[in-house]
Amino acid sequence: MRFTLSYIIFISLAFRLSAQDQDTDIMSRHRPGALWYYAGVKPPLPDRVRRYDRLVFDIVYNDWMSKSQKPFKVSPLSIGFNVNTMFDVPMTKNNTVSFGFGFAYGLYRVRMNDFFVRNETEQSTELITDVKQYGIEKSVFKVNSLSIPLELRFRGTNWKHIKIHVGGRVSYYFLPSTTLTGNMDGKIVSKQKTVGFYDFNNFNASAHIRFGIRNWGLYASYDFMPFFKSAQSTKLNPFQFGVSVSLF
Repeated sequence: MRFTLSYIIFISLAFRLSAQDQDTDIMSRHRPGALWYYAGVKPPLPDRVRRYDRLVFDIVYNDWMSKSQKPFKVSPLSIGFNVNTMFDVPMTKNNTVSFGFGFAYGLYRVRMNDFFVRNETEQSTELITDVKQYGIEKSVFKVNSLSIPLELRFRGTNWKHIKIHVGGRVSYYFLPSTTLTGNMDGKIVSKQKTVGFYDFNNFNASAHIRFGIRNWGLYASYDFMPFFKSAQSTKLNPFQFGVSVSLF
């Protein structure tokens, strides 16, 4: 009798510990402290379709290019970011293919040795090189954006999967500004900020790609239209590349 009771208790404890291990495994994979996958108060069921990359941060280097302007001439400190809130819509049983859409905010920032000259008569904008001959230490261009990103997402079946996101976005750019910092004998003596341009292009469309493993990735994007619309303006098509982190 004692042996039978001891055997029943041992089997019960074994099953309980096994269930706890499974729950812990599900918890660690799908609801860790960083919240890169949050499924609710309780751990998700093992057969539930997972949804990924629903809050994505892109930390990016910003640059531009055109026929007359070569890339990688701006400062390495031209750093910006994108915050993407996305809906992940599974298109296959194991969510190896999905459609992503959502809303994003971005800050595009370029630090350069050039500066913009606004021509009121022609309603145009020209990029002038070598700011230091004008007594300017540095020039910073900033613009904010609100976007609707669309993505076709491919990923492996394992929860530590390789992923590829291919897509684009329609963006509204606003509050473009330039800040010029002057110096004398190595000391900052003035700072001038100007908001707005006569021919700034507020609407744009871009293509992007994101490639990585689980919640880390490499990101790159390119805008199809230049920042300035006038035929007399310097044509600058912005692009970005950097790293992406998906919190859940």
